[in-house]
Parts: sequence; structure tokens; C-alpha cells
Amino acid sequence: MEWRAWYAWAGYVFTCLLPAAFAPALMKNLFAFIERNDTFSHVPFVPMVSAGLIFLGRERIFAGEKRWSAAGAASALAGFAAVVTAQVNPWQWTLSNQMTLLLLGFFLVWTGAFGLFFGDHALRAAYFPLLFLGFAIPLPEPFLAGFVGFLRSGSADAVSAIFHLFHAPVVRHGFEFALPGMTIRVAEECSGVRSTLALAMAAALAGNLWLPSFWRTQLLCLAMIPIAILKNALRIATLSWLAVSVDSRFLTGRIHHQYGGMIFFVFGLLMLWGVLMVLQRVQISRGVIRES
Repeated sequence: MEWRAWYAWAGYVFTCLLPAAFAPALMKNLFAFIERNDTFSHVPFVPMVSAGLIFLGRERIFAGEKRWSAAGAASALAGFAAVVTAQVNPWQWTLSNQMTLLLLGFFLVWTGAFGLFFGDHALRAAYFPLLFLGFAIPLPEPFLAGFVGFLRSGSADAVSAIFHLFHAPVVRHGFEFALPGMTIRVAEECSGVRSTLALAMAAALAGNLWLPSFWRTQLLCLAMIPIAILKNALRIATLSWLAVSVDSRFLTGRIHHQYGGMIFFVFGLLMLWGVLMVLQRVQISRGVIRES
């Protein structure tokens, strides 16, 4: 690597680390916040995935002329402003919303500085790995509450449909289901928001890697939503009925709190893979039709 490339990388890394100096108090709370909140446990891994994608595509990304990007400079400046605002907190936001603004600032600095040091071509060529960093930004509390409510309501409706399909003796009252010998409730913790975010990242990655068509990638990401709801509903319905017919510990033990989520998440990934295969077949068949 020539000395100019090393110079660019040194400047980029320094600029990426610089925002931490503007918000020392919030940086102390950031990892504690992520550790306490399971919904955002994926945040530390997002930059690693983005860095890996940039490394894999380095020849294509850094092949063009390195002309600095004015849009990148503006983005970086906006990011620094967001970090400072999060630190000062003039609107007395909660810690969760402060973290949203802080990580939004980091996102803007990291993406903007990429164009600033590596050029406009590199910024365009690395658009997906850079946009993928957006998954590290926690949803603001009002949006998160609405998203959780949507998933919770959809999961409850899907659970009701599953019980009805198998003619289970169940009486529903809103989010509560009266089963023989017990009553279960689809609480906010049962919304599946954590696994839904993981499925969203998986859909975005799969679409970028195996679906060159932008609209097919969009279809895959949209298909992720009903898949996430169905996967969550199957988990709730299956564990609830096993608790009724086999052992109540299916709802109180490790299967519910630790292993059940992973098992049904894999099932969700398999459904997502099935949609991906269909979209790939459509893509191949249309290519054959055009060639003929």
C-alpha cells in the first residue's frame, strides 16, 4: 500500500475516533446502555460487519480517483454537531434518546469522513457497507414503542390464527389467551423486536450479496416483516401448547428464556432463505427469457 493510502487511513481512523472526545460522559454510558438493553445488543457487531464488507470489496471500492467529497465533508460536520448536541442535551432527553443522537452522529462522521479521505468514487462504491452502519443507531423511544406495538399486535393475531387453525380450545381477550389450565399473555417482551432486527440485517446482507436487483432486495426486506411475526407467533403458540400438554416449564424454564428464541430464529432464517431462492429463480428465469 502506497504512503498516500496509509495517510488516508490514518486520517480516517483519527476522524472516526475524534467524536468520542466531544462526548466523554456519554461514551462512559454507551456500553453500559448496550449491555443493559437486549434490544441493542447487536450494535457493537454492526461496524465489524461493515468493515468486513469494505475489506472484501476493497479492490472495487478504492479503484477510482481519490477526489474528496463535499457531501462527505458536510456529513462529517453534521455528525460532529449531533455528537456535541447529544453531550450538551439542551432538550433534556432521556439516556436512550441521547444514545440515538450520539450514534447518529458517529454514523454521519464515519460515512462522511470516508468520502472525505477516500473520495467520491469510494463513497459511492461502498454505499451498502456504510449504510449498513445505520443498524447501529437505536430507534428513538417513540418509534421503538410503535414498532414493538406493531410486532406485538401482529404476533398476537398470528398466535390466534395458529390456535384456530389447529382447533385448539383457546379463548382470546386482547393480548391474553385462556388455555386449559393456564392463561398466557403476549407481553411487550414477547414482541420479538430483537430477533426482527437481526432478521432485517440478515435480509439486507443476503439481498446485497445474492440479489443484484435493487427492487428484489427490497422485496426480500419487506418479506422479512411477516416472516418475523410468523416466527414469533409459532414460538409463542408452540411453547404455550407444550406447557399445557407436557410440562409448564416450557414457559418458565431455559427453553423459553434461552433456547427457544434461537431455535425459532433459525426457522425464520430458513423461511427468509426460501424467499431468497424464489427471488433468485425469478431473476434467473427472466435472464433466460431475455437471452432467448
